[in-house]
Amino acid sequence: MAEYALKIAKAEYIEIRIERHTGNEILFVNGELKDFDIYENYGFSIRVIDDGMGFYFSDVVNKEQIRKGVETATKMARLQKSSVKLSEEKFYEDKYEVKAEFPPVEEKIDFIKGLDEFAKEHQRIFSYSDQMTEKLYMNNEGAAIYSRIPRIYLYYLITVMNEETEQMHREFGNVGGWEFIEEWQIEKNLQHDINFLKDLIKKGEKAPPKGDVILSPYITGLIAHESCGHPFEADRILGREAAQAGKSYASMELIGKKFANECISIVDDPTLPNSYGFYKYDDEGIKARKRFLIKEGIVNEFLHNRQTAYEMGCKSNAASRATYGKEPIVRMANTYFAPGDYSLEEMIEDIKQGVYMVTFMEWNIDDKRINQKYVGEEAYIIKNGRIEGIAYHPAIEISTFDFYRKVDAAGKELQFYPATCGKGDPMQGIEVSTGGVDLRLRNMAIK
Repeated sequence: MAEYALKIAKAEYIEIRIERHTGNEILFVNGELKDFDIYENYGFSIRVIDDGMGFYFSDVVNKEQIRKGVETATKMARLQKSSVKLSEEKFYEDKYEVKAEFPPVEEKIDFIKGLDEFAKEHQRIFSYSDQMTEKLYMNNEGAAIYSRIPRIYLYYLITVMNEETEQMHREFGNVGGWEFIEEWQIEKNLQHDINFLKDLIKKGEKAPPKGDVILSPYITGLIAHESCGHPFEADRILGREAAQAGKSYASMELIGKKFANECISIVDDPTLPNSYGFYKYDDEGIKARKRFLIKEGIVNEFLHNRQTAYEMGCKSNAASRATYGKEPIVRMANTYFAPGDYSLEEMIEDIKQGVYMVTFMEWNIDDKRINQKYVGEEAYIIKNGRIEGIAYHPAIEISTFDFYRKVDAAGKELQFYPATCGKGDPMQGIEVSTGGVDLRLRNMAIK
């Protein structure tokens, strides 16, 4: 079918994705099975560039629909007044898959039911999903990539009510199969969160108004994603996302400039095995690699697809991704702060007064990715180099530029968390990981 599309096309450039998604979704709310779904999506997407660009999608896969898709996308491309150019790249023929096994549906439901029973004294939500994505990508420049990637995901929200109400949520996710259920240690995390929320209600105290702050990978991963990953997407820098997903403080002139302290490096790496945002080739057939967005404080590269790479005079770094039935756009994969030289204990020992924020209860950042705020949920007070109590929802507000200048130490231990990143119009939610290491910021105002 894919070869047929390439054969009949009479355009400068054509690509086709044929993909199948199958999976389960299970939702438990306070002891009740609220939703159970077994689904399959199967369809193809065609993109044509012939001066302008045209796109066509159908969930009916046969030669008649493919011919219609090629003709429709070609007409759309030729009607457009704007000219679209793509960078010249090397293409591959390749096949890869990640092996995974899943138990029968009944066993999955029983497992989630067991978690629900474990936390039955409290309000709770458990959401589970797994999905197998099978995809063939081909273009008329020589790419032919087949992939088969399984993903497994679990989310919970636990609410503890005792005079006051506190909540904690966690996400677990990997590329792979049921083997990760044991690795996640969900019951251990649940028990920790329940115990902490009880202590927060009873023992939480106001944080000092000023001091040093340590942020855990749970928070620094979000910061890497929001204040570096998004503004370093080249389509945002070129202004194409302004009315859809936001603007960017970055410009082409930022490449090679000092932006952060030397202890800061931020990486986006699709090739991390079993990571939630894993892939070997992007949705333009480009071979993925590790991308240093910031390297030892210096801005090193932006995230590119072939179109933005052409406009900025460079090569694509395989950041073009698409969800089912949507056109490929510039996206992140696994974005994180690279490890440094410090243990958490060493960071704490050197603080006279401050806060260690482990998880957040809320956050926000402005349209250009400059001004940001993070409010802690699990957080601790530091006094004279020791943890001395629980901090009650400490908050920091800081600009992106000040944040990267104030970090003076990066931790050794790397941790990742799954997320679904939204971007585009129509909206595309795509799997990514956020993560990194503990970071220490000096002389911060704490609210």
